[in-house]
Amino acid sequence: MNPVIIGVWLVLAVVSAILYRMGGAAGYNTKWRDLGCPLVAVASALVVGLWHGSLVISFGVIFGAMTTYWKRKGQDARWYHWWTTGLIYAVAFLPVAYFLSRIEAFVYYAIFVSTVTALWSALVSNVVWEECGRGAILIIGQAAFLIFK
Repeated sequence: MNPVIIGVWLVLAVVSAILYRMGGAAGYNTKWRDLGCPLVAVASALVVGLWHGSLVISFGVIFGAMTTYWKRKGQDARWYHWWTTGLIYAVAFLPVAYFLSRIEAFVYYAIFVSTVTALWSALVSNVVWEECGRGAILIIGQAAFLIFK
């Protein structure tokens, strides 16, 4: 694997972590998360070789997923809300994976992002680290597209 690609991909994971946190932090608009993380996720997809027009769909799905935790307002999020959140983040890349015949990598990506998002959010109690982690997980999971070609 090209070390430059890996370096850029890791920087994008950090940027996504920061934007995800900013979207949940006092004094910042949620659009830092809602728009920023999908932009970074699409940029990361391009870095890992997912060049396809359907990334526009991916952006839209991730944007929508960033605006909800799949629970009623006022209800505490449970592990299955976080699992669903991660799954929808991953499902956003199904069209591009389909068109590029990268279904195996997509399956690993979906399993990783949904499972690790649920575990991370259920186990990490510090809101700053929790939000940063979810932002990074979205990008880190794309390693599946580097590994499973």
